[in-house]
Formats: sequence, structure tokens, C-alpha cells
Amino acid sequence: MILKASQRSHGKRLAHHLLNTDENDHVTVHSVQGFVSDDVMGAFLEIEAIAKGTKCRQAFFSVSLSPPADATVSDAIFEDAAERLAKANGLATQPRVMVFHEKDGRRHAHVVVSRIDAATMTAINLPHFKNRLQKLSRELFIEQQWKMPAGLRDRRHKSPTNVTLAEWQAAKRRGKNAIDQKALIQQCWSSSDSRAGFQSALQDHGYTLAKGDRRGHVVVCHDGEVLAVARATGQKAKAVKERLGEPDDMPTVAVAMADHAKDMRKQFGKMAGEVRAKLSKSRAALEAKRTALIARHSAERALLERSQSKRWHAETIKRKSRFKIGLAGLWQKLSGKRAAVKSENEKHAYDALKRDQAQIRATSEAQLLERRKVEIERSYLRREAFGLLSEMREERNELIQKLTAPQPIPRMRRPKAQADRWLDLSP
Repeated sequence: MILKASQRSHGKRLAHHLLNTDENDHVTVHSVQGFVSDDVMGAFLEIEAIAKGTKCRQAFFSVSLSPPADATVSDAIFEDAAERLAKANGLATQPRVMVFHEKDGRRHAHVVVSRIDAATMTAINLPHFKNRLQKLSRELFIEQQWKMPAGLRDRRHKSPTNVTLAEWQAAKRRGKNAIDQKALIQQCWSSSDSRAGFQSALQDHGYTLAKGDRRGHVVVCHDGEVLAVARATGQKAKAVKERLGEPDDMPTVAVAMADHAKDMRKQFGKMAGEVRAKLSKSRAALEAKRTALIARHSAERALLERSQSKRWHAETIKRKSRFKIGLAGLWQKLSGKRAAVKSENEKHAYDALKRDQAQIRATSEAQLLERRKVEIERSYLRREAFGLLSEMREERNELIQKLTAPQPIPRMRRPKAQADRWLDLSP
């Protein structure tokens, strides 16, 4: 599991953070060890009160323990990790608190240990604690046979953002066929009898009629392709000029490409807005589903707690009834049977406690699996939308680059006489 730690002050603020149920689906105080108080806030106030007798400003050593998202981790593994991290940093005998958080279908723990040694009234130094925790983290991954993150295996492979994104295969680009493109221009030509009609028909397909470099009529496609009207339609230049007139008042190729680039940005922006709106709607539905799920899980836990409490009360009464009263009780004590009954009651109470803890753990794990399914849906939606946006952005940039790239200067033909001189090999 990933271990992240820091030395902290402000115990009251830290306690509020650990007990915050607004940002977490469920919060469970697992243990409060070595304190007079039996709650988190009281324990942290004790640490601060003792720290006032020292010069220590950061009396809390706070560690988060985050296992892999798909791992089912028992309390014993968390407790073992807490024990080992405390021991590795010289805090084995120090008072500490452990709190479990459940959020987004994952369960992690927070361990807070006091740095103040009450016997010597000094703060325990924690040199290189990050390196020690990283070493322990590697050990835990190996022991539990979890897939180790690349950043934990080798620092050089660590992601700067600490985020791992699934690889998405881009959709196949729409193939462009030169024959189909010419056929489309020919259809526009045959369906019109004037320049205005031809221009309108071309614009419906994202094409622009423009003036070529040689004063001819050309069609500028949305992807930067430039085609001569005469060649694309199979008409003679004279026939094209008769229908379209002189191209002097038409936009140049550069202007047409700039307009295409502007329209391209606008269109892709519009489509990106549609993707985000669709994502927002889907996420709202999932958030409602997630909220209802958390409410149901809370109700299930409360019901389980009440039923366990009721059963525990009944079992306690039953255990007490095994002790006789009056003369029968005196005889039970003198005969030694009372000690046997007491031993049997203690065993029964311990077994009942383990049974209840196992029920709570099973309920928690089952609920985590349910919430993970919702988180998988949320993650899939985000990746699908971001992948589509990334693909659209890539295609937009590719098209705009074609539209805004400098046009190649046409090569001039060498005069025939000059070519003959080059071919003349005589001395």
C-alpha cells in the first residue's frame, strides 16, 4: 500500500479532517491507543497539552495508508502496517489513533502517532521518514502480491502528476478518396447554373470557391486540399469562366484557408461543448445513484449496529443468568463451578465479539464492491469524454496545421534552351 506521511500541528483541525463525513462516504474510528481519552478529539488535545511542555511545534506524525483500488484488505493488514511504520520510525511505544475512511469505492486508513515522549518531555526525531515509509511500502506490495506502481519500483518512472490513464485507441479517421471528392464537386457543378448556386452547393459540403494563384477558379476543401475547378469538373477553362465569371472578386486561397481554420475552431468548440454537456448529464445521474447508494449503505450499517446491540444485550442477560444467586450462588462459588461459568462466559463473549466484527467487515467489503462499480462507471465516463475530446483536439490541430501551413512555392519550368545547354556534353 502507498504510505504518505507528514509532521503536523493543529490537532483540532486534524481531528475535524479525520472525522469529516461530508467528504467521505463512511468514517470509522478503529482504535485510540495509549490515551486517557477514548475519542479522537480528546486524544489530540492530550498530545497538544503535553507538547506545550516542549519546544515541538509539530507534535503529530500523520500517515495515510492507501491500498490498491481493487484490493480487499483486512483490518489485520492495516494494523500490521501501522505497527511496522511506527516501529520503523522509533514510535512503537507512542500513543496513536487509527481511523478508516471509505470514499469513491475505496477504503484507506489514517494513522496519527504522537511524537512527544512523555517520559523525557522531548519530541522524537524522524530523520528520513519518507525513505523508510517507501521501503515499507515496497515490502507490503511484495508480501501481498499486489501490482507495484512504476513510480514505486523506480523513481525515474514516477509520473509527475501521479495519475495513471488508460490508453485509448483513436477511432479510425474518415478516409478521403480523391475520386469521391471530385465526384462531389461535379455534383455541385451539375446542380447549379451560376456562380452563386455553385458557391452555395460547395459551402454545404465545407468547400469554398476561391481565386487560384494563376487567376483561375479553385475549390479549397476544409482539410486544406486545393483543386482546380476545371480539372475537378472535367470542363474547359472557357466554360468555367463563362459560368463563374472572372475570379478577381473572389477570396484568395490563403483567405479561404484562414476562414476554414476559423470555422474549424468554432465547430470543434461546439462539438466539445456537446461532449461536456453529455458528460455532465451522465455524471449527474451517476452522482444521484451514488448518493442513494451511500444512504442505503448507511441505513444498512445502522440496522446492523442496532441488531448487534440488541443481540449483545440479550446474550449478556443470558450469560448473567448462568450465575446463581442466594444459597445456590454460594454453593456455586464454593464448589468452583462459578469460575468455570465465568470462563465459559468470557469465551462466549469473545466469540460473539469476533462474530460481530466479522459481520461488520463483511458488510463493509460488500458495500465497497457496490460503490466500486459506480466509481468504475464514473471513471469510464470521464475517460470516454476526455478521450473523445483529446481525439477531436488532435484532429482539429492537424487540420488547422494544414490550413495555416505556408503554401509551397510552385517550381518554375526551365526554358528549353537552358535545358539543352545542360544536356550539351561537348567540350
